[in-house]
Amino acid sequence: MMEIWDILQPLIKLCLYLAMFGAAGGLIFEVLFRRRVPDATATHASRLISIAAWAGLVLVGARLAVAAGSLGGDLASMTDPVLLGLVMKSPLGLSSVVAGIGFAMITVIGRVKARGEQAARIVAAATVLLSLTVVGHATTLGAITGVLLALHLAGVAFWLGALLPLRQMCGAAGDADSMAMLADVANRFGRNAQRVVPVLIVAGVAYAAILTGSVAAMLTSGYGLALLVKIGLVAGLLGLAAWNRFRIVPALQAGDLSAALRLRRTIDREILVAMAVLVMSSLLTTSLTLPMRGME
Repeated sequence: MMEIWDILQPLIKLCLYLAMFGAAGGLIFEVLFRRRVPDATATHASRLISIAAWAGLVLVGARLAVAAGSLGGDLASMTDPVLLGLVMKSPLGLSSVVAGIGFAMITVIGRVKARGEQAARIVAAATVLLSLTVVGHATTLGAITGVLLALHLAGVAFWLGALLPLRQMCGAAGDADSMAMLADVANRFGRNAQRVVPVLIVAGVAYAAILTGSVAAMLTSGYGLALLVKIGLVAGLLGLAAWNRFRIVPALQAGDLSAALRLRRTIDREILVAMAVLVMSSLLTTSLTLPMRGME
């Protein structure tokens, strides 16, 4: 029988993913493109990062409370000091502390302008993402799965963190100058993606292969089938990205004003597919168990 925790745990994890990739990915976008985007886009990106970081802090606390509630079996257990203490001593507690530190760093970075600001952005983004490597399936084979997941997460953050700022630029592209800036950023993003995406794919496939243990396990277990659905969705994302890179970006560079609208529509589709990917990821890490061979 399904309990409320079976709903709350993947829901909180999904929201936490959105906060993590919004904050960490937004910081990566700022580091790479801040000097190449208009002021309105820079402000928009900073606002999104701040919202994601504050939401992340709230969600970290909510995840701990839901974990305690799941242990106790009732809503009152969510605030039970003993159960919360047990959760804090678990890998989930460590992950939450690391994520909380990363989110707190991001909220401070957004308010302080100082020397070394770019390095601080990178450290804060890395801290948030690394919090996912100390808990759950990432610890299956210690450092091996941890490193693979870290590489995969960095690639995902780079990709997803750019979607909303690029979407904002598309909406503001109404003259030759703004079109030129959009074309420049989209082209540079695409060139960087050509280097990042292969790493993302290789790390993700290797990580999945280690977890499932065999092709048979991937085809016969609930975890493996859900993973195949996620892989299919990622393939769809790659197709949309390739369309942008090789069809829409050249049109932008040629000054085609309609290309900005087409890029925005494609980004909207990427966001929807990315949401579906994150839904599957949240289910894989909270509601589905690894095949037994993946645990040997």
